[in-house]
Amino acid sequence: MLPATCARCRQAFTVRDADLKFYENFSVPPPRFCPECRLQHRLQFRNERTLYKRQSTLSQKPIISIYHAANKYPVYAVDEWWSDNWDALEYGQDFDFNRPFFEQFQELLLKVPRIALFNVHPENSDYCQQAYNNKNCYLCSVVKDCEDSMYLTHTNNTKDSYDSSHTQNLQFCHECLDSDKLYECVECQGCQNSNNLIYCYDCIGCSSCLGSAGLRNKKYYIFNKPYSKEEYEKKLASLDLGSFINYQKYKQHFHTISQKAIHRADWNLNTFDCLGNYLIHAKNCFHCFDSFEIEDCSYCTWTFESQNCQDIYGMGTSSFVYQSVGVEKLNTSAFNTFVSDSNDVFYSDLCFYSHNLFGCASLRRKKHCILNKQYSPEAYANLRAKIIAHMQTTGEWGEFFPIGLSPFAYNESVAQEYFPITPETAHAQGFNWHEEDQKEYQKATMELPDHIREAQDEIADGLFACATCQKNYKIPPQELNFLQKMNVPLPRKCPLCRYMERFKMRNPRTLYDRECQKCGTAIKTTYAPERPEKIYCEKCYLATVE
Repeated sequence: MLPATCARCRQAFTVRDADLKFYENFSVPPPRFCPECRLQHRLQFRNERTLYKRQSTLSQKPIISIYHAANKYPVYAVDEWWSDNWDALEYGQDFDFNRPFFEQFQELLLKVPRIALFNVHPENSDYCQQAYNNKNCYLCSVVKDCEDSMYLTHTNNTKDSYDSSHTQNLQFCHECLDSDKLYECVECQGCQNSNNLIYCYDCIGCSSCLGSAGLRNKKYYIFNKPYSKEEYEKKLASLDLGSFINYQKYKQHFHTISQKAIHRADWNLNTFDCLGNYLIHAKNCFHCFDSFEIEDCSYCTWTFESQNCQDIYGMGTSSFVYQSVGVEKLNTSAFNTFVSDSNDVFYSDLCFYSHNLFGCASLRRKKHCILNKQYSPEAYANLRAKIIAHMQTTGEWGEFFPIGLSPFAYNESVAQEYFPITPETAHAQGFNWHEEDQKEYQKATMELPDHIREAQDEIADGLFACATCQKNYKIPPQELNFLQKMNVPLPRKCPLCRYMERFKMRNPRTLYDRECQKCGTAIKTTYAPERPEKIYCEKCYLATVE
């Protein structure tokens, strides 16, 4: 164990023996920053939700992009970037041993075209980011294999669903969170293998339940009390949840109930020797979150089907990867952003189907390249070794890209969601901040009815003002039809504010030492000690659920 002090926040942290052994795979020194500051740093290189209308640098045609029009990087439309009409090797440059590596890599980044956004194989789903194989989707981010849905994030294999986050295998669901295999559910969190739930928390294998928590294989429950089928249907009808006033009243009532419910220390499922939260089928993992099918990983978030990785945000099907963001099918690589289907890649960005790269950008199907210049295998190996030695003398080797190399401002990146700060704090810490164009939002062009049954088709033509941020938003015909079918009232807030409300319902990725409030066993949990919820260890919790 190696005690250390974070070079940024000045907090003490510990480098474990397991970490030191992992670093030997890459011959890198221990990190100078604590795990939280390392994550905050990496997140500034990922924009999941901020989209702009601009023109392609190549064709000048209008495009949707994660880069603002004033961004200093050249940006190509998705189809232009993937075409064979240009070659990133044309921007190759020699390495200058009289200058720092990061300075030279920044020069390369400023020349090589970037892809407008990550939207792979979309079908009528142009306004999506970090999206793969989606059909008829709108304003969805970090999604895969979704269809006929809107406002989803961190979601896979979902159809006909709206406003849901960190979910998978949903159909006809609305405002669900941290859930799997749900059908016709509304406002549910931590639920699995269930259908026709409303305002439910941590219910598994349940059907036709309202405002209940901690149920297992139950039917026709309201606020955790059993009813007959006839009584349940009569009571549900009497609540008249199609009314916005009633919907909000009972939603608040349920939140009060869920606060008083017994909570388990973590939401891990089928894990062995793991420390973290929202882990599924994981083994020997330390300080990992929102991940599944992982083994021997540490400090990883939103990672799946991977082994022997550390300090990652957003990764799939990889092994022996260190300090990277948004990578997939990557092996024996480190210090990368958005590199996929590749091996032995270091300090590179936006590279695909490549091997043996160092300091490269926007390459596809290339080998043995440094700063986008191709070498013979022998020349590549010799130059790579000399550059690493040079970076060791400059103090760059083993460090992630400096913040100045990020193409995004702090508030355009995911960092603002996980570690929210003010513009003043961002500037004081040396982070960029995007000042939004000043404009006056319009007043709503029509009044929203209280009840969904009163909503007419003309609603889809209206313009509305968010009750929280005053930004304008619309309710497209598809969303209107969905809400009518689900008997859910029309939203009073814009999609972004709805998303942030869900995001705040999730616990932070910080682990605290507590004791089980039933048996006194020491536990690690994301519930801070001062929070009022009752937190039980797994054994005591399982003994309480019905």
